[in-house]
Amino acid sequence: MEKFTLILISFILLAGCSISGQSQQSKAEVKNNPEAVFEIPAKEKYPNNPQAADDRELLKVGDRTEDENGQLTLEAIKEVEKFKQAGPVKVMVKDVKVMNYTPSPDLIDYFHAYTHNEMNFNYIKFTVAIKNTGKQTVNFAPVDLLETNTGEKKDFNDDFYLEHLTGSIKPGEEKVGNMGFVLNETDISDLQSIKIKTSNVLSDKKDSIHGPTTFKIEL
Repeated sequence: MEKFTLILISFILLAGCSISGQSQQSKAEVKNNPEAVFEIPAKEKYPNNPQAADDRELLKVGDRTEDENGQLTLEAIKEVEKFKQAGPVKVMVKDVKVMNYTPSPDLIDYFHAYTHNEMNFNYIKFTVAIKNTGKQTVNFAPVDLLETNTGEKKDFNDDFYLEHLTGSIKPGEEKVGNMGFVLNETDISDLQSIKIKTSNVLSDKKDSIHGPTTFKIEL
């Protein structure tokens, strides 16, 4: 009986060590996997952008929604999750949407700076996540240049969501948000792809640490 008890205890200890080892290995795999470092906040934890109607329920082309910020119709959607490494900065671009937007009357003046068709226009929007894995603060823009296949170009100053994704990012800091760019020259029927080029990664003294990286997304 005592021998059986000792064998049982040994088995339990070995099993516990095995589970612990697997758990530690899983944590290590998550830590080392560049695609596991970002977590998009749940809908109830992520506030809607004050410049745009809430598009989170728009999942199929033709879907429409309306709230206090205006009316949206989903014209195109591409569910993607692309990761790139720009030196110490990990970058993710996720879920591209093209939407037709009729802003509420109180937002029309705001969009006059982005388009001459401020009462109704199309725009492209996606989620961006960045993380500084280095040991020094850097300056970085996840979108330095966006270009459609038709040749329309946008830079970070054209982002009307203004969720503070561009600029200084501290060691270990992570930023997640959305970016939106009005399409003034691109007919949606001709829109087939976009290219997104990041900025250089700069030190806090504005020296270049690493060059840009580029995403190409087919729509």
